[in-house]
Amino acid sequence: MAGQAATTTSQTGMNKSADSHRAAFTLIELILVMALLATIMAIAAPSLSRSVRDRNLRQEAARFVALTEFARSEAISRGIPMIVWVDAAARRFGAEAKPGFDDDSQTTREFTLGEDIQFGEIQRQTTTTRDAALIEFAPDGTLQTESTESLRLTDRFNATALVQRTRDAWGYEVSKEVQ
Repeated sequence: MAGQAATTTSQTGMNKSADSHRAAFTLIELILVMALLATIMAIAAPSLSRSVRDRNLRQEAARFVALTEFARSEAISRGIPMIVWVDAAARRFGAEAKPGFDDDSQTTREFTLGEDIQFGEIQRQTTTTRDAALIEFAPDGTLQTESTESLRLTDRFNATALVQRTRDAWGYEVSKEVQ
């Protein structure tokens, strides 16, 4: 035992040595970190909320565009005119065969807008007798001249998404949102 150095042992039985000392956070350091995190969250929360709201609006606009693509595809594949209609008061929209043509339920689709979203301004080429019929695809997939040029979707915070005809006038797309 002559080769070992004597070490002291604390009351808890742990060895005390200079290199085993652990640094701890003080209460002031913890309070400063918590204040910094609270400040970052206060700055980020409104941006995060706006991002979620915009995502919901974009999803509804994308769903409307997908419905127009479905109607166009059905018009081509079935060889019948298809219409996309909107019931702004009930916040519903859908696609179906033009009245008087094949009335197969497989061609009918109907959706309801999300709870915070409603239809806004609808720009038409000409006045139609049926307000709800916004878009009509001919059996060859072309848009009829009476089809709407654009449609706005708005949310309860007045953010909008614009669905409008593509430049080649073959379909619709979501253009840049206006805040």
